[in-house]
Amino acid sequence: MKLRPESKKEFVRIAGGTSLCCAAMWVIFAALHLVNLAPFGAPVLLGGAVGSAVALANFYGICIMVQELLDEPDEARRKMILRISYNSRLLLQAVWVIVAIAAPWFHFLAGTLPLLFPRITIYYLQITGRYTPASYHREPEENADDPEEETSALPGPDEGGEH
Repeated sequence: MKLRPESKKEFVRIAGGTSLCCAAMWVIFAALHLVNLAPFGAPVLLGGAVGSAVALANFYGICIMVQELLDEPDEARRKMILRISYNSRLLLQAVWVIVAIAAPWFHFLAGTLPLLFPRITIYYLQITGRYTPASYHREPEENADDPEEETSALPGPDEGGEH
């Protein structure tokens, strides 16, 4: 599925922030290596690169899922799709964490830290005022006078979204 322009813009911003965080992590590892406090080499570089790719794949999955949910009129189906997507993406990350810890080709910390980089990027964008989430609402239904009847087209965090 192709990303919509607004989703593509956010994905590019998150990819840039994740890449910047990964490069900063490598610099920190290199600096700590100079004073013999951390290893630096292929496992650190490879762990960071693959960890960042997994984190970006997770965020891409979120973008695709949200696009599908915006067009889904059935609330029960939206919740089911949301749960399946969330659990699948969580499983992907869990498998990566296990591989990053168990495989000798990856440094465990350099492989798992990038999973936090998209969230760090979002927090940075929010703090600096460069990101304000758009509010998406469905068309008001028959009971337009009752504010409790108006629901958001995007499921909230209590409905199985990202926590």
